Amino acid sequence: MNRRERNRNGLRLAVLAFFIFLVLFIYSSLNLKIVDLGYRQHELFLAETRLRLEIDSLLAQKAGLLSLERMEKIAREELGHQYPEAGQIIKVVERNDER
Repeated sequence: MNRRERNRNGLRLAVLAFFIFLVLFIYSSLNLKIVDLGYRQHELFLAETRLRLEIDSLLAQKAGLLSLERMEKIAREELGHQYPEAGQIIKVVERNDER
């Protein structure tokens, strides 16, 4: 019986060692995953910051392109438009009772 007890104790010790190894392996792999996710989060944060700066730059450029002074300058200089004279304006009014 002494030999059986030794075998059982040896088996119990092996199972216990296996479970301890398994728990430590899972813990370390999860810890590494958390570290990797932290690096990924930081990369995404930097990308978001870059994109926000680019959006701000594009909005400023859009505002400059849509300015009325710029449009007037293009209409006058490049397209040759000019302001109408007093006799050139025709007022068109639609009356509600003429339907």
